Amino acid sequence: MPPRPTSMDGVAARVRELDRGATIESVVARLEGYERAADGFFNPDGSGPAARAERQPPPNGVVCFGGLYLRVTEAVRDSVASFEGPAFIERLDVVFADFFFQAYEAASENAWVSKAWAPLFELKDDPHVIPLQFALAGMNAHINNDLAHALIQTWVELDIEPGRNTPEYRDFVRVNEILEAVEEEVKVPLSDPFIRAVDVAFGRGDDWLALWTVGKARADAWERAEKLRADPDGDFERFHDRLVGFASHLLLLPQLAHR
Repeated sequence: MPPRPTSMDGVAARVRELDRGATIESVVARLEGYERAADGFFNPDGSGPAARAERQPPPNGVVCFGGLYLRVTEAVRDSVASFEGPAFIERLDVVFADFFFQAYEAASENAWVSKAWAPLFELKDDPHVIPLQFALAGMNAHINNDLAHALIQTWVELDIEPGRNTPEYRDFVRVNEILEAVEEEVKVPLSDPFIRAVDVAFGRGDDWLALWTVGKARADAWERAEKLRADPDGDFERFHDRLVGFASHLLLLPQLAHR
């Protein structure tokens, strides 16, 4: 097997070798395997996220993100037939997931991991960071750094010309609705009592802010993919990777867990 890549271009090249026959079910199965191995919040064989939240210690930070990712992927799988372009949504989901799997495997082998992903893997066992922070940091790394590369690969594979007035873009935006539904489900077991109290006190205001941020990040990823496809810029990509990693460090500040 070739050595692990040491750049995002190298990771993207490795992902391009992904089996064209891979399915969203295979992504779900792999994420379920992570959950089972680490007894995550959404372990299919467990007693449920609420019961898992009562047991100490909680799953490590990577598993906290993986559980959120599992629930999102299951929700996309269950809805895929209702999209205008189901083939595009499924292939994008599979390609996108492989960027996380590549980071997961690289970190397990102490190989190079992008600056975007590094904070999550470095701090995954910090007891002063709550599961919700880990999940958000994973979303930040995956959406803000990986999604543009996954979009480009999917457009090329399926011979799609990206545009805003297309079935693909409408489907891409519609995924935000799935994120909204999953966010409602997972935030309780991933939060601590203080965060839950704030949520009750402020109603859906904080939900709206979080979802707006994710929605904007996904819209920005589409725009970045369009620019990258037209004019690749390695220097900018390295700067962007570091910027996303800096944001993950902020999301994982231990002080957020001690208010």
